[in-house]
Amino acid sequence: MGRQIQACSPERSASCRPPHRGAGDMVFSPASIGILGMLALAVNLKADMTIADEHVLYWRINSLLYPKLFGEAGEHFAEEVQRLSDGSFIIEVHDRLVLDQDSFGALDAGLIDAVWGSAGHHHREDPALAIFSGFPFGPDPAGFTAWMREGGGVEALDAIYARHDLKSLYCGILPAEGGGWFRKPVEQVEDLEGLAMRSFGYGTRTLRKLGVVPYELPAADIRPALATGLIDAAEFSLPSIDADLALSDAARHLYMPGWQQPATSLEILMPERSWTALSDSHRAAIEGACDETLSWTVATATRQQVEAIARFRADGVELLSWPDDILVALRRAWNEVIAEEVALNPLLAEAWDGYLRFQDGYGAMQLQSYAE
Repeated sequence: MGRQIQACSPERSASCRPPHRGAGDMVFSPASIGILGMLALAVNLKADMTIADEHVLYWRINSLLYPKLFGEAGEHFAEEVQRLSDGSFIIEVHDRLVLDQDSFGALDAGLIDAVWGSAGHHHREDPALAIFSGFPFGPDPAGFTAWMREGGGVEALDAIYARHDLKSLYCGILPAEGGGWFRKPVEQVEDLEGLAMRSFGYGTRTLRKLGVVPYELPAADIRPALATGLIDAAEFSLPSIDADLALSDAARHLYMPGWQQPATSLEILMPERSWTALSDSHRAAIEGACDETLSWTVATATRQQVEAIARFRADGVELLSWPDDILVALRRAWNEVIAEEVALNPLLAEAWDGYLRFQDGYGAMQLQSYAE
């Protein structure tokens, strides 16, 4: 049975409180305050609770995602849960209440009830999770969803999260990122040697093999770093989000496609014990909200990227395709990276082999169905 709130008090769990917004702007790190500090913080955050409706379950979700589109999808998910549960399950979404590297500890301590983000956010805790956010030269959103839902991806991810007593649900998918913003054009592989570039994840490892000097900068620091020449190039996210950060003000050459992230998946992550404790109706509300949010992200994100690209073109941004020799070199470098990774991690190797088997069949079907 799911937890039903009888009456809130500072001694109750983090789930027992009505919505409030006061803590959403703060960022706390268990790495710095320790687990006892986290528990004390959880008590302090609940100090202003009032008596809640005895039939309503409240959850506090920590969003790790950039507020525009990514984070909006979390709010959309929360609204759907409330609607599908007839108001008996209310989710409050906070923006980065704790950092991504601190999420597992915060979930275990009860500081937060769930995390809205992508599996790759937790690569520090478990490197095998990285491919489940999307990966270089991977499938498009339709192919990624087919792998997750029908090709064994969800089962492979479940096996990895089970090592941490966690449960995730696949709740969204976003289209390809931009390939990168450059202060000067790159025309051959040699132009990448020594290039200072903001990048992230497997894209960073791949670029490094071609001589790129990577920097992992937060969103707010990217444009100033480009404008001052601290970095020569940057890849961050979808064109619509890059536009929100005004990256085109500092770098006027946008390369496509986003080979490093052809799709980005979204998930809700929670302790396995919390999922088990939910009532059947509340589990159904979460599953239904995930399905609806998946459809919403596909439609909304695609439209926004078309609009963003049109604005870039009207503003005189130079939209460029990657030279073929650079793409060939990047793909070769990525094959080296993933080979190194699977050699070190049996669960990742199993997941990757499953993806390759799925892709063989999916790719053949695509060619048969859509070849001209």
